[in-house]
Amino acid sequence: MKSSLNITKESKMAKETFIFELKEAFNIIADEIKREYNAHIWLIEVLGKRYSYIAGCKDDSFLPPEFIYISEKFAVASSDWGKLPIEKKEELFSFLNKYVNKT
Repeated sequence: MKSSLNITKESKMAKETFIFELKEAFNIIADEIKREYNAHIWLIEVLGKRYSYIAGCKDDSFLPPEFIYISEKFAVASSDWGKLPIEKKEELFSFLNKYVNKT
């Protein structure tokens, strides 16, 4: 029988593995979008009223970023949404929804 300490450790390791895989995948997508459309997007973890950067290409724009929520815990931010074709946005969010909701 597993102790609650072991279950907690396993849960923490699973979350860290998930975040690592999500970062890797998102960085590839963000680099592609930056190269093709000169648009910056970044993935954030929502921590109550605070946001924590996870991955992507942050922008040092004077414009505030617009946040699009994927789930209660994750969102994508950008000041450049207008540069992306609708099809690319749909592809991005379809992938992220599948990825985030598989856990």
